[in-house]
Amino acid sequence: MPVNARSWLAAYAIKAPDVQVQQLQLDSRKVGAGDVFLAIPGVQQHGSQFIDKAFAQGAALVLTDNGSYADERIMVVPQLNQILPQLVSAFYQQPATQLQLVGITGTNGKSSIAFFINQLAELLATNAAVIGTLGYGYYQKLTTLPNTTPHFVDLQRILAEFVSSDVKLAAMEVSSHALVQQRVAGLHFNVAVFTNLTRDHLDYHGTMAEYGAAKALLFKPELSQAAVINVSDEFGRALAAQCVNPLFVYGKAEDCNGFERYLAYSDVVPMVNGYQVRLSSHLGEFSLQLPLLGEFNIQNVLAAIGALYLLGQPLNTLIAAAAQLKAVPGRMEQFIFPQQFTAVIDYAHTPDALQQALQSLRMHCASRLWCVFGCGGDRDRGKRPLMGQLAELFADHIIVTADNPRSEDIVAICEEIAAGMSPDASYQIEPDRKAAIKLALASAQPGDIVLVAGKGHETVQIIGAEVRQYDERAYLQQLVAEMSL
Repeated sequence: MPVNARSWLAAYAIKAPDVQVQQLQLDSRKVGAGDVFLAIPGVQQHGSQFIDKAFAQGAALVLTDNGSYADERIMVVPQLNQILPQLVSAFYQQPATQLQLVGITGTNGKSSIAFFINQLAELLATNAAVIGTLGYGYYQKLTTLPNTTPHFVDLQRILAEFVSSDVKLAAMEVSSHALVQQRVAGLHFNVAVFTNLTRDHLDYHGTMAEYGAAKALLFKPELSQAAVINVSDEFGRALAAQCVNPLFVYGKAEDCNGFERYLAYSDVVPMVNGYQVRLSSHLGEFSLQLPLLGEFNIQNVLAAIGALYLLGQPLNTLIAAAAQLKAVPGRMEQFIFPQQFTAVIDYAHTPDALQQALQSLRMHCASRLWCVFGCGGDRDRGKRPLMGQLAELFADHIIVTADNPRSEDIVAICEEIAAGMSPDASYQIEPDRKAAIKLALASAQPGDIVLVAGKGHETVQIIGAEVRQYDERAYLQQLVAEMSL
């Protein structure tokens, strides 16, 4: 709904024309008729360079933090960056206060936990939505996003959309980049969830210590009210020890000892399509038959249950509902072939995630375990030989291929991965990703599992400067159909 600019900005002692405005925009390319363009410092350029373009596209007003302008439509507010989170929240009528907000951080599992929270809430008759890597909205009908965690200007707009759609709960991935760059400024989460900390994004953070410190920001009282923390993770245990917010922990049974509120698992029995698990908690013992692959998904589900428990849902009801959960697209997602072998697509693109995926699938694998994967170009090169080493250690046969090579040579990346393997490792290099998948499937026998790792839900592949359409899930579905003829 349109907002009167003069009324909106008067509370901040900013004089504005008496006009109706539509949306707030950080990107001049997205400005539409009647919008307010926020010309603030960006990562590389200052937004003031694009004021003329914003007006050409129909902007009604511009807010910026420096310069001198004769145009009354341009308001210069020197302290704009400091007050912008409050300005934006007021523009969208404080949507965060009308929702239960769950923020999820950690290296792996964020998308899955957000989806499981959405599914569990739906099973308990609560309208919910997600924001994250896969997009935003209802988990089965998402709108794509350029970043895992949008800027707070876009977040407030999204949250306002949720409120207008009668959403009551939003589960949101909060990346380490977003925390350092203050993209969640102005939000206060009802619950903050921590999954784990493993090697990733060191090209940005520099060290694991800095990476961990970024994740820990979410658990400060200024950003969240309560915490759900994985104490089977080393960093998680340290985080729980210093957490001042009300705490709920989850993890393996032996790791949860000594905590007041917890949900722990033990006695894991693998089945063809999931697990039988014993759960213990401060409220008693439970049994769960979970229809998901990957032991890490047990932890992801416990995190989702913990978040909803802290929001007031009964623990026993949540555990019962968890038996109906479905896999997240591109996260340990199964494709059953008529030749009696299975392909599994997973987003695993870090050493820890690849190891966990392979170890988990080994528990379900009756025969040989295949691994098809690559590493992205122009990113952390140090993880390449490590991932090759782990693939050799936990898979029977490996096909090294392209991921998103970007500006790097595909074969050179593959060779850096292979450098981590021993000379007698059972591997080969096939630079074409589709050909690599076909090669593994053509070689697979009944009882085999083929893990195709790294792309997961993604629908493009970046080769050089070209962004090619590439949907691995659709490709596997096509191969299942072809091999069923």
